[in-house]
Amino acid sequence: MQRVICLVPSADLFDPTVSTFKDTYKVSNNCAKRAAEAGAIPVGLAPVDGWVPEGELERFDGYLVQGGARFYPYHYQIMHDAYTNGKRYLGLCLGSQLIHSYLMLRRRTEELGYSGDLIRAMWKVKNETGFVSLEEVPGHRMPPHVRGNEDSVKHSVDVLPGTMLRRLVGRDTIVGASYHDLRVPNDTPLTINARASHDPETVEGVELAPNILGVQFHPEIDDALPEIFRFLTED
Repeated sequence: MQRVICLVPSADLFDPTVSTFKDTYKVSNNCAKRAAEAGAIPVGLAPVDGWVPEGELERFDGYLVQGGARFYPYHYQIMHDAYTNGKRYLGLCLGSQLIHSYLMLRRRTEELGYSGDLIRAMWKVKNETGFVSLEEVPGHRMPPHVRGNEDSVKHSVDVLPGTMLRRLVGRDTIVGASYHDLRVPNDTPLTINARASHDPETVEGVELAPNILGVQFHPEIDDALPEIFRFLTED
């Protein structure tokens, strides 16, 4: 039976300088293609004011979290569902950073003490304390490529032995499309599965348990790394 994979959108919400018509969620066509090619049924998600309505996540078997400019509450809801219910989770760029951010923000919230819903408490801590868990990285936000010239924004990535990513790709070096200016720090409690070949201090992927995988690069840009997306549908 095909797995129903939630395509987790990027968003542009609540900008006070523009019309409410500009409040949007965006799902990547490339992510939908890669999920379908892996044998999944891709289904887009439309949160309400940045939150997923109660019970909505129950219909999904796993998540493909695409890149974006910022986190919203629904990102933490989705990561929490995958983490607590063992669902497959594949995070790309922002989606990879989310794995680290979720763990660090959850840890901070629990240290401060909270009552009620954990995710709402985490979001309150994030907003009220200016919580930051990522670090800036120069030189990794490549100029947007021209369609048909995807290789122009790729660089070499070293895949670390003994990781899920290494098992999936079966190689110690791959190439990935780069478009980011933040990274997961090296002191993350997560397993680091990849580093930039030209900049080993830059984490290019992380993973957690057997069901949560993230890559900082963008394998959805073309069909060169289908094995990464098969992670969502493999037994």
